[in-house]
Amino acid sequence: MNFLKHFTGQPFVLATGIAALIHSTWSLGTLFSGEQPAIENIATTIDFVHFIGWLLPAFLIAIALDIGQISTSHEIREHGATLGRIITFVVLALSTYYLQWLYIIYHIPQLEIGLGVADYHQWLVDIIRNVAIWVIPMFLPLSTTLHTITGNTRKPRKKQHENTIEQIIEDMPLMPIEENEHIAICDACGWQSEAKGSAGKAQQALAAHKRHCEVQ
Repeated sequence: MNFLKHFTGQPFVLATGIAALIHSTWSLGTLFSGEQPAIENIATTIDFVHFIGWLLPAFLIAIALDIGQISTSHEIREHGATLGRIITFVVLALSTYYLQWLYIIYHIPQLEIGLGVADYHQWLVDIIRNVAIWVIPMFLPLSTTLHTITGNTRKPRKKQHENTIEQIIEDMPLMPIEENEHIAICDACGWQSEAKGSAGKAQQALAAHKRHCEVQ
C-alpha cells in the first residue's frame, strides 16, 4: 500500500515510469523477438498471437525493471540508503539507460542544421547535436536518481518501545518523594552532622566527631 501511495501520489514518478516502460518494452521486444509486428497488418488470429508473443514477455520484463527501480527509490527516500539498496538502484538505473539508448539510436532522425547557424559555429553545433544519443537516454534514470536522493525531509522515526516509554513518563503524575533523614548533634559543642539516610550512619558520624571534639 505504501508503494501504491508513493507511485500514484507522485505525478513525476508516474510520468517517468510510463515513459521508461514504453521505450524499454520496445527495446526488449526487439532484442528478443525481432522487429515489432505492424499493428495494421494484424488480420488473423495467428497475427494477433504473434503480436502478443512479441509484446507480453518484453512488457513483463520492462515493468519488473520499472517497478523495481521505483520501489527501491521509495525505500531509499523513506528508510535511508544501504549498500544493498544503492547497488540495486544503480543496476536498475543503468538498465533503464541502456534500454532508452537502444530505442533512441534506432528512431533518431537525421537532424539538419538550420540555415541561421553561422559557418564558424557549424563544427560545435554538430558535436552538440551528435551527443544527443548519449544524453537524452540519461534524462529518465537521472531524473529518477535526483528524485531519490533529494527531497526527503522526514525525521527518523523512533522505535515503538521508545515512544511508549515516553508516553508513559508524560502521563505519570508527579509523586512527592519523602526522604528519611537522620541528623546527629553533639551535646557538648552543638556540632551537627549532615543528613544521613539511617540512624546508624548518623551515630557513626557523631562518634567520629567526638574523637576530635575539643570541648570534651
